[in-house]
Order: sequence, then structure tokens, then C-alpha cells
Amino acid sequence: MENSNKILIADDDHAALASIERLLSTTIKDIEIIKADNSNAALNIILSKKPMIAVCDLHMPGGSGLDILRKVRSDSEVKDTYFILLSSTNEKENKAKAYEFGVDAYLAKPVDSNQFISKIQSALRLNKMQVQIKKENILLTKLAEELEKELQDMIKLAVKFLQARIPASFDMLRRVADASVWIAQTYGDSTTEEIRDIEVSAYLSQAGRIFLPDNLLKTPVLSNGLPTDPIMYQVPTSGSEIVSSVRRFKNVAENIKHIYENFDGTGIPDRLKSWQIPFPARIIRVALDYEEYRTFQRKKAREALELIKKESQRLYDHRVVILMEQFVKSNEDEIKISNEIALQLIELKPGMITTRDIFTDKGLKLLPQGVSLTEPVIQKIININTTDPILGNVYVKI
Repeated sequence: MENSNKILIADDDHAALASIERLLSTTIKDIEIIKADNSNAALNIILSKKPMIAVCDLHMPGGSGLDILRKVRSDSEVKDTYFILLSSTNEKENKAKAYEFGVDAYLAKPVDSNQFISKIQSALRLNKMQVQIKKENILLTKLAEELEKELQDMIKLAVKFLQARIPASFDMLRRVADASVWIAQTYGDSTTEEIRDIEVSAYLSQAGRIFLPDNLLKTPVLSNGLPTDPIMYQVPTSGSEIVSSVRRFKNVAENIKHIYENFDGTGIPDRLKSWQIPFPARIIRVALDYEEYRTFQRKKAREALELIKKESQRLYDHRVVILMEQFVKSNEDEIKISNEIALQLIELKPGMITTRDIFTDKGLKLLPQGVSLTEPVIQKIININTTDPILGNVYVKI
């Protein structure tokens, strides 16, 4: 904590002020004492010099010690100041308010020397702990940043190895990762750590393909939901086993293992069905299949998207397909819709015209593109959203 050797004492009674100063200077070593004899001066000192401890009389010219306490606790830069209030009267109401506002100690005047010094020493010990914790947090943050960089480097290295076996893998997997992260963030049900695992899972999703013979490297693992070759059954489990050797990648390994499960329960390796399939795996599967159509089968964006949409509910989670369509139409130049903007429900206004279909979480097509919004229509959308949330954004003409 800054200015850990500074202690403010504020009291309009100059004799009391001198007594406290003498007690502190003769008992506590290596401190700087700052004095104030009114409320305004005390508050300005706290805000500007940020003392570690503030000792304030309850009643002073310009305002009470409670006023100072309340303002200090509401200021992010000084809210952790150790605050001691002194009072020469037994006012239960003020004492209750003091603790409500977050006072650290409420002492009677004239101060009991032993009690007062005990509180000051407690504050000094607390400050020392806070300083140590702050240093350790800085160190932990630095270590976390270094680990994150090493993790990124390791992922890039792994993908480079894949690229040596699978043509165009790095660029393709980067696009898969971008789409997967966007879908997860837009759906809004994932933590920061889960988003990170989804990104890593996307980059390493093809790890199991490195054992394939050369003639199968450009062959999809599944076609129409079925393995294209008996050896393809090994791809998800091999990839999962490779990645699981890194303890940090436990969830990543689970995601990779189940990327090729079909939504109807006919996939590999465990024939998981619908909600049994990890949501990250469902996201990556849609993004991966779309990119494989584009990369290996040279499909145009619209064609690849239509092939994905055709298999919604059979091979893919319909929610992911809807969000994937939003992502593609926002990022693929050949089908990008010009003069449109993505809005949240609260931003919709009458007269706006939808540029895309609006779907709910359950797959209900709420509105088609080209609809001019009215107040009743907007209210209906908002009402339905409370029980069956809108997927993604609402897109309208600018």
C-alpha cells in the first residue's frame, strides 16, 4: 500500500491533537504524522497524500468524522484506509452509523493509550500483510502472463506440426477458432476459462489426424455423419489422448474427443446424443465442417452454409448453426450484407427493417428478414425473449 508510514490525526481540540501526536511519536517508530484541525483539511489530506491510517474526531468544524468516513469508503483510491473515529460522547446512533459506513475502530475520548496503540499496531500489521499480498499478486499476474505466452507458443508449435502433415491446417484452424470463440461469446453461457479452452480445442481439434495415411489427409473424418474410412474411428480418441498428456488441457481433451459426435446420437466415438455432447464440441464441429467444405471441397461460403443448415438437428445443434450463420454473414465478403448493424433488443426502434431472420433458443423463427419493426412487434420480441431467448443479435438496416 502507498504511503504506509503516513498517519493522519484530525481533531479541532489542539490539546488532544498534541497528546495523540506525542503518544504515536514515542511509541511507534518510522512513521510520518500529518495533522489537521478541521474536516475539509482532513479529507483533502486523505485524498492527496493517501495515509495508511486516519484518526479523526467525530465532531469537527466543516463536517463530522462520519462524513469523512463515508466519502473515503466511496473513493476507490483511498477506500482501504484504516479509519479510526474518536468521540467524547456516548452516541449509540453515531457509533452504529460508523460501523455501517465501515469504520475500523470507534474509540472513546480521552483515548486509552494501550487500546489506541493496540489498534494502530493492528493497522500496521494489516498493512504489512496487504503490501505482501499486493507484491505476490503482481508476481502471480506476471507468472500467469508468462504461462499464457508459453501456452500460445506451444499451441502454435503443435499446429505447425499439424501443418506439416495436413495442408492449409493453420489458416483453417485459425478460422475455426475465431468462429468458435465468437459463437461461444455470443451465446453468452461460457466463462472466460471455458472460452479459452474452446479456442485451444479448436486449434488442436485435428491432432488425431497426424496418424492418418497420406491418402486420407484431405478426407473428412465423417461424411453424411458416418466415418469415411474405418481408420477414422481413431481420430477423436487419438487426438484426445495426445492432448490429455498436458494436465492443463483436461477439458480440451474432452472437447476434442467428442467433436465428431452427431446431434442425433450416431457419431463417434461414444454415440453421445444432443445435450450429452459437450457444448464446446458442438460449436467446434459446426465451425470445422464449414471450413472443411470451404478448404477441401472448395465450396463457396453460401454453399457451405446451406450444407450445414441442411443437417441442423441431425448432425448439429440448431443453436450453433443459427449463430454460425450470423458469424459467416458478418465475415465472409461474398455473402456479407451491406448497410446493416447488429443490435441488442433494447436498441430496437420502430421503422427499422430486419436484414436477417430472427431465431429463438428453441429454434423458433420469430421474424424473417425484411420486416419493418413496429412498437407492438418489438414488444412481442422482448416478451418472447423472457421465456425463449433470442439467439445472438438482431440485424437491421442502418
